[in-house]
Amino acid sequence: MRWVSRIVTTVVIVSALGLLVLYVRSRMPEQALGGGFLTYAKFRDGSQLAVGSPVVIAGVRIGDITKVSIEDRFARVDMNLISNIQIPVDAFVTRRADSLFGDSYIEVIFAGADEGAAPVRLLRSGEQITNVIEGASTDRALRTMERSLPRIENALEVLHEVMTKGRKAINGDVVEGMLAADAWLASGRIESPLSKTARAMERIDRLSEAGAKALAEIAPATLKTIDRIDAAVAGSRTGIRDVKTQLATAMADTRAGLDGADPQIDEVAEMLAAINEGQGADWKGTLGRLVNDPSTADAIEDGTASIQEGLSSYSRFKSYLGMRLEWNLFAKSPRFYAIAEVSARTDKFYLVELESGSLGSVPADQLSDAANTSVYTRRQSIGAGLRFTAQFGKQLGPFRFRAGIKDSTSGAGADLLLSRGRLRFSTDVFGSFDRTPRIKVAAAFAVFRSIYVLGGVDDVLNQPGYLAINSGNQAVPDSLTKVRYGRDYFLGAAIYLSEADLATLLRVYGALLVGALAGG
Repeated sequence: MRWVSRIVTTVVIVSALGLLVLYVRSRMPEQALGGGFLTYAKFRDGSQLAVGSPVVIAGVRIGDITKVSIEDRFARVDMNLISNIQIPVDAFVTRRADSLFGDSYIEVIFAGADEGAAPVRLLRSGEQITNVIEGASTDRALRTMERSLPRIENALEVLHEVMTKGRKAINGDVVEGMLAADAWLASGRIESPLSKTARAMERIDRLSEAGAKALAEIAPATLKTIDRIDAAVAGSRTGIRDVKTQLATAMADTRAGLDGADPQIDEVAEMLAAINEGQGADWKGTLGRLVNDPSTADAIEDGTASIQEGLSSYSRFKSYLGMRLEWNLFAKSPRFYAIAEVSARTDKFYLVELESGSLGSVPADQLSDAANTSVYTRRQSIGAGLRFTAQFGKQLGPFRFRAGIKDSTSGAGADLLLSRGRLRFSTDVFGSFDRTPRIKVAAAFAVFRSIYVLGGVDDVLNQPGYLAINSGNQAVPDSLTKVRYGRDYFLGAAIYLSEADLATLLRVYGALLVGALAGG
């Protein structure tokens, strides 16, 4: 029955051990503190967070991690907390580590509310804690160290190389440079520039002393000059006072003269009053009655109207005579113009010009053929003569339009008059040597009454060239061996005299002529 006793002994021992374990377990605190308050948070790195790891607030355990899963790109950590916990919605959660290689736990951190702010809503069971602070992990720290160690090693190698090269440079090149500098200083090369600088400073000192002596010598003469200027100023002040006194005396004398003229002025006033009132039987009364008679005023008014009508009919015709000189810059030849302009009415006018220049008169064409051939020869001859312009025009506001004959060819033109005719812009289109018509653009400005300065471009569209002249067997001046045509620029001056200007000239010079004849 020995085995029965062994079985009984074994059952008794196991029962005693079971009772002991139950007793110890009853005396131990409950490790799982979850009481039904569920929440969760999402971490970018959920390493070292295991199921059963604690959740604490200020070091006090309030729950456990119940599940770790992947949701989207985050690690979702579900937590079961005690039922009576109060967590604000703005609370933070972060991951803490007990040791470098141990598991981590989660700590809940309350955000500090501002004083006087409204209370924050509490988190409800099942809601997410959205504010997450990613804590450092051992794996991240090890990986960071793994990436940093090669860089540190490379930096140390570079530093070692720099120190090695620096040591070599100091032991070699620097020492050699110091020795070379010492030898250069010992050779006396720096003493020569220093001595030259010292001599230059000595010369500057001597020049300064000489300048001080010169100023000391000039000072008395300068003071004398200043004294003379002061005396001149004092004399000027005395002269001004004398002039002021003389001016006051002259003004007093003038006032006395005016006072002496008062009686004569009174007499004239009395005479005019007598004439106006028609007093007396003398000439004063007769003149006064004539002045106050309405028939006399009517007669004077009729006469004035007749004179005005005659003058208005005369003013319908205005004439201008003038001369113009143009100098072609490239052809280096002058052109002279005699101008006459007659305005029949205020809006119509006639323009006549005579031109004398290097182009001569209008070319004469001659076409001939050789006998028994189909070849024709064209000859042009240009004689020395005048070119004629006769145009009829009409004025519309500041614009004037002309048409007729221009430089002995058909042509037309237009003018723009600004500033009451003091500024003129003119354009003419007429015949030329080429198929393209000759266009002349000019501008003139009155510098004094009827005297104008002008400039412009002649033959704008045609390229410049030279027309060779067949001089024959007789020698001719160089200026006549060729004629320039085409585009050219010109400057010049002009004078325009109206009938009033001509009348004034005739009166002045006629009086001088009569005086000269009478004196003769």
